[in-house]
Amino acid sequence: MTRYKNIIEKINQKPTNYNFSKLPADSFEKELLIGEIPIDYIDFLREVGFGSISEGYFMFYEGLIPAEEIFDTDINSEIKNIFLFGDNFSGDATGFFRTNNWAIVDIWHEDLSIIPREERTFVEFVNKIISNEL
Repeated sequence: MTRYKNIIEKINQKPTNYNFSKLPADSFEKELLIGEIPIDYIDFLREVGFGSISEGYFMFYEGLIPAEEIFDTDINSEIKNIFLFGDNFSGDATGFFRTNNWAIVDIWHEDLSIIPREERTFVEFVNKIISNEL
């Protein structure tokens, strides 16, 4: 049984609401090199993959992206400690705050503030997103 069995079933029930692609097994090497990444995130990439939910609701990236590649660290230096895994198609991104026990946070595009999310695990986050309760 997989960790994301219910999510995969929901995606298969309404495939027009989702656009996910599987990753080749060797594509996880980069994430594994970073170290300490929550295993439920790695399992998501392995079992579900990457892609979008609905038209413009949320996009899960193909892997982690250092937030400093997208956002200006001169405005908020803490951004360099965040690895992004997705965004809401409106400029706000979501990721892991690696120096804060890999907490899940949002980065608001308007002022680059870092907003902690209430979800304690990546599984909780995915379930909330798939339920359209963002």
